[in-house]
Amino acid sequence: MLPYLHASGHFNYAKSAHLYLQDMVQLENLMDPSVYQRFIEGFFTLRRSGKLNCGTSTDMVIEQSMMKCMKTDGGVARGRSTQESVISKWVYGMHTMNTMCEGLEDLANVRMDTTDQHVDASDSRVKRDIEDINKLLEWLLSHDPFPVIPKIMSSGVVGDDKINCHNARAVGLASISKMTGQTFNNIKLKRADRVLPLLSASSVIKVYDEKVPIDPVLLFKRMSITKTFEYELETFFAYELAPYPFTL
Repeated sequence: MLPYLHASGHFNYAKSAHLYLQDMVQLENLMDPSVYQRFIEGFFTLRRSGKLNCGTSTDMVIEQSMMKCMKTDGGVARGRSTQESVISKWVYGMHTMNTMCEGLEDLANVRMDTTDQHVDASDSRVKRDIEDINKLLEWLLSHDPFPVIPKIMSSGVVGDDKINCHNARAVGLASISKMTGQTFNNIKLKRADRVLPLLSASSVIKVYDEKVPIDPVLLFKRMSITKTFEYELETFFAYELAPYPFTL
């Protein structure tokens, strides 16, 4: 993954990933031996039930529990205010609500239980996955995803020797070698070390003497989101922003 982060120009992700890997290598020397042993045995995740394969990272637990309840019907984001007082009452009332739900289940003699089998290991899921794989293989056999042609088939744009996106791994490894032995603050990654896609042969503009590929579809989406007034959108429509209608 690291070479492709460098090659695609995601330098902040690339630098942070290198720093994260270095911290993980030194983790054994920074933690208590007993805590480190439990860490590598899988106790860095949270388990809310006794099922197998139910370990979830802490950030995902928040998304699956707290944020899920907030964004469903009856939550803070659906029909309620987001003021601090309202959120505090909602959070403090979650424990009481859970107790009432368990009481209703006991009264109605209804339980929401699941088996220990992982959902992806069920017969129906395995059968469907096999069918999907066969469909994908059949399509790829009849439609070569990597034809040996130096142009975009849909538009006829022809690339030159500067187009090197097919060598993304090699370009990324070369960029990694330039930062070896440097400190985090002194690392300077150049945009010239990025790969050039075939899109840069046609849709490209110069920004401070640097050629930047422009995706008209992405540009149109960003303008639609960031516009403040309708007359701004009318001004944007004076230019050809999308190569095809979104309804197609």
